[in-house]
Amino acid sequence: MLDDSLTPEPFERLLTALLELPPQQSHHECGDGAAQLVLEVIDTALHTPPAWPQRMAAVRYFCKHARHRLGLGSLRDVQALLEQYPQSGEGDAEVARLLWNVEAREHVRALRVLVWFLAAHDITELVQWHAWMGTPGFEEALRESLDTLGAVAVVLLWQAKSGRTDHAWVLKFARRMLGRSFSEGQAMLAFRDAAEAMGTPQLMLARRVTHLERATMSIGDAPGLRVLWWQCMAEALHMHIAQELGNADMDGTNHQTADAADTDQATGSGTMANSDEWRVELSPAAALRYAEAGVVLEPQARALRTDTPMATALRLRQKSWAQGLGLWVEIEGEGRLSAAHQAAISERFEAAGHKAPQLRQVNATGGQRATWLATWRWEDALWMSRDMAVADVRRWAQDTALNAAEHWLLMRGMVALAGKPLEPAAELVASDVKRKAPNEKKS
Repeated sequence: MLDDSLTPEPFERLLTALLELPPQQSHHECGDGAAQLVLEVIDTALHTPPAWPQRMAAVRYFCKHARHRLGLGSLRDVQALLEQYPQSGEGDAEVARLLWNVEAREHVRALRVLVWFLAAHDITELVQWHAWMGTPGFEEALRESLDTLGAVAVVLLWQAKSGRTDHAWVLKFARRMLGRSFSEGQAMLAFRDAAEAMGTPQLMLARRVTHLERATMSIGDAPGLRVLWWQCMAEALHMHIAQELGNADMDGTNHQTADAADTDQATGSGTMANSDEWRVELSPAAALRYAEAGVVLEPQARALRTDTPMATALRLRQKSWAQGLGLWVEIEGEGRLSAAHQAAISERFEAAGHKAPQLRQVNATGGQRATWLATWRWEDALWMSRDMAVADVRRWAQDTALNAAEHWLLMRGMVALAGKPLEPAAELVASDVKRKAPNEKKS
């Protein structure tokens, strides 16, 4: 009988790669069950017969492009998208092009059935889905819906019995680590042995690998460079705010920027730069790698309430990796902004070459003062290529910081005028925020 076990060197290579995966209980994995369920359902729909060799490429297109562009963060979002297109050959083909950049009508039909089935049983997160699949009630529900589910029922039953669609993704990961010369049997046995060496149940490890493989996280993304990007951006933002507000005595030495070589090992509890009025606080490095995290600019002390609206905080946040690492900007403030002033703010931002914010007024409750929130989406994803030069990372971060400072100062100026009668747009702000970079990266 042939021995399919690996020699120590390739086995250690696979084991090392598995140990370097994001921790199982990290925020980005445990906090985005709805987004993970969407990915699972998409993969399952594409796995439904007839077999389609481009399934993996279609899943990755969805992860890197479609889900962010279409805003598909939950099963309800997918359901709303499907309802916009008729259940016909033409409608299904259009949905397939939107989701996967191909015409795969049969798989859109499978997706419609899957979404209906999960919605009918109130499944909204991946943990619920996995837990339900392990119960007798799951098979009973399949039998009751067999006429509607059709071939989808076969796939779901196979997943419940044998561990879902992990095999192809695990094999792809293992072969990339080991090399194509190793057989499928060798690769899968090595994965089993690695799981035992790690003390992790094989099914749990397979699910982690599958989740990361499907969205190319374990291939092209460099989380260490993302930490460096955030540190450089926070430092540059601190500098711009200090200069614009006249706080030349801000101590920039409090803000440490790690070298690229050290960034992957950064585990700090957060970075803060202080001034007499404002502080820039950065999330811990571990959170910046994969989780929802970022930078907050806020006052050192809350000012006394006045009748004049004011901006009180600037936040730049990345979505978690499971939600696509999109970059969002928020400016929060107190007081009420009239509809006329909200319109004037939007016009002023557009006149300055920026996108108009999405403004939302939050009504006061329980004696609390009313607040407002302005938001922008700036980047589809803070995806850091492993071959990206450190100089390019720093330049991108500095451009983003300059843009953030401009938004902050422009919003503060506009909000400060909210308590005054509206004048012509040209007179609403005394002067534009100075441009410091001719090649600014526009939002």
